[in-house]
Amino acid sequence: MLNNLRRKFVIITMSMLAGMIMILFIISNRYDRYWDEYDTHRIVQMVANNGYLNNGSGEALALVRIDAESHITIDVNDTDLTNKEVKTISQSLLKKGKKGWKWRDIIYSLKEKKDGSWQLVFIDLESYSVSYGQVFLTIIFTVFGFLLLTGVSIYLSRFITQPAQAAINREKQFVSDASHELKTPIASIRANAQVLQNKIKPNRYLEHILSETKRMENLVQDLLGLSKLDEKQGDINFSDVNLSEICEELTLNYESLAYEEGKLIESDIVEDIRVLGQDSQLKQLITILLDNAIKYSLDQSTIRISLTQEKKKAVLQVSNPSPSYSQEVMDSLFERFYQVEGSHHSFSSFGLGLAIAKAIVTKHKGEITAIQDHGNMIFTVHLPIK
Repeated sequence: MLNNLRRKFVIITMSMLAGMIMILFIISNRYDRYWDEYDTHRIVQMVANNGYLNNGSGEALALVRIDAESHITIDVNDTDLTNKEVKTISQSLLKKGKKGWKWRDIIYSLKEKKDGSWQLVFIDLESYSVSYGQVFLTIIFTVFGFLLLTGVSIYLSRFITQPAQAAINREKQFVSDASHELKTPIASIRANAQVLQNKIKPNRYLEHILSETKRMENLVQDLLGLSKLDEKQGDINFSDVNLSEICEELTLNYESLAYEEGKLIESDIVEDIRVLGQDSQLKQLITILLDNAIKYSLDQSTIRISLTQEKKKAVLQVSNPSPSYSQEVMDSLFERFYQVEGSHHSFSSFGLGLAIAKAIVTKHKGEITAIQDHGNMIFTVHLPIK
């Protein structure tokens, strides 16, 4: 989670910096170009007024005379244009009927003389080609600057996420310590309740105590399991697992439980789909999804589980008819202890099950999603195959 937070920080920071640099670059480029064009226009005006060009000026400039009968004489052509192109451009500029400024990439000045002829001076900006060396240096400095800023962002992300890391560590430590501390008193309560149950007549209050004690034991066990999943253990305990056999085994086990609830389970499991993972965790994943489907499906409904292979992914899907949930609920299904308000203003908690399922899938480098489709809640898990 912290790695994702750091990654998002770096991406957002670099995107903002890149956007700001691009905007500043565009503004700077437009500003420089404007003043370059302004200075260029001053040069062509001076040449047009004087009627000649100093030798060795180094400007990509064309000096043209146009008589009263529109005959064009080229006095100077230091541009990359041919004489024919210069004459064509001169005719176009003369037809514009302006004393000059800019036309396309041409900066020009057009001056009418007393005899009815015209003195035209223009500079073709395209003739000022940028050298490959300049382009290469610009690219080098841009890439270097971007990499430098990326390194700084990555370095700063460590400090930004330190408080979050400390808070997460404290949370994990608290959950682990609290779970261990709760195990003993809960076990003691259950043992005493069982002894009392053997000595007195059946009592619904005592049965409720035993039921809630069992639920608390399961909760503590889930907390401990989730705490272990949060630890960075890598995949050192992973091995070749036949996911198809696990699905078939657990589906068979849950068919009787679903039947007791007045529900059915239909399965469509492709044989011999194997993944690299931990057998116990994958069993826990499927158990959570089936248990969740039975618990939250509508009465007299049919639960479907399927396992297929798509390219290099094993696709596990569990679906069940369910009430319609808001998008806010769907976005928060995998959060720990998330609660959703029901139709009669009662609260139904999803507990830790789906959070554990997501942690297991993440541990196996997979992905889990939940969607609603035509009144069905569909959980889909993608796991890389062996």
